Amino acid sequence: MKNNVSFNSTLTKFGMGLFETIKVTDYPLDLDLHMNRLFNSIKELNLSIENDKEFYKETILKYIKENNVKNKALRLTVFDEGYNISLRDITYKEDTYKKGFSLCISPIKRGDSIIYRHKTTNYFESMYSKHYATDRNFDDAIFIDSLSNILECSMSNIFFIKSNTIYTPKSSSPILNGIMKSNVKSICKNLDINLVECDINVSCIDEYDAVFVTNSLMGIMPVTNICDVNYDKNYDLIKKLQKNL
Repeated sequence: MKNNVSFNSTLTKFGMGLFETIKVTDYPLDLDLHMNRLFNSIKELNLSIENDKEFYKETILKYIKENNVKNKALRLTVFDEGYNISLRDITYKEDTYKKGFSLCISPIKRGDSIIYRHKTTNYFESMYSKHYATDRNFDDAIFIDSLSNILECSMSNIFFIKSNTIYTPKSSSPILNGIMKSNVKSICKNLDINLVECDINVSCIDEYDAVFVTNSLMGIMPVTNICDVNYDKNYDLIKKLQKNL
């Protein structure tokens, strides 16, 4: 495992690399889904990565066993010179879900780029937007496009609820379609919950009853407000999804 990156690496010079953040309880959750997404990105972005999918799966499982990893966030980073595995604490606690997330709108408007559809190591826009939000006492910021359609948050996908129908930005949008978004779609299908992928304009956010965001570490997080528009963080459908996750 490589812990040092040279200045000749395309990761150092250009931010060219991919990563996956995997929740580890007693076992890495959704490991196959993470690996499939990683190698789909390697193929679509034409990156030169030395090892194959099975190598990384076996390496992750070995690392977890040898280091007795439990209840941590494991990050696998792959790049031209090799790979790295690192750990960090999962900061989402019971009180976080009770409080819910407060969101604002990022000052960055996105164009349509293939890069946004992959989990690349070039995270400048996301980190800038995250800091923009926290500096203003919000938990996260929402990216919108040039037509003011909502895309995603800096580190999560977003869903809106109206009359027990769930709405989320189209998968074909310039967004990272998260592992947890896929899980939510599967739950909705199994429970016969209507989920619609469509354009959601920021001018219409006051028309919805509830909002939640998702990623692999937080699962499903209720949203209390977007700017000055408030939502029901205790909406029954959100609780139903959380229960079936």
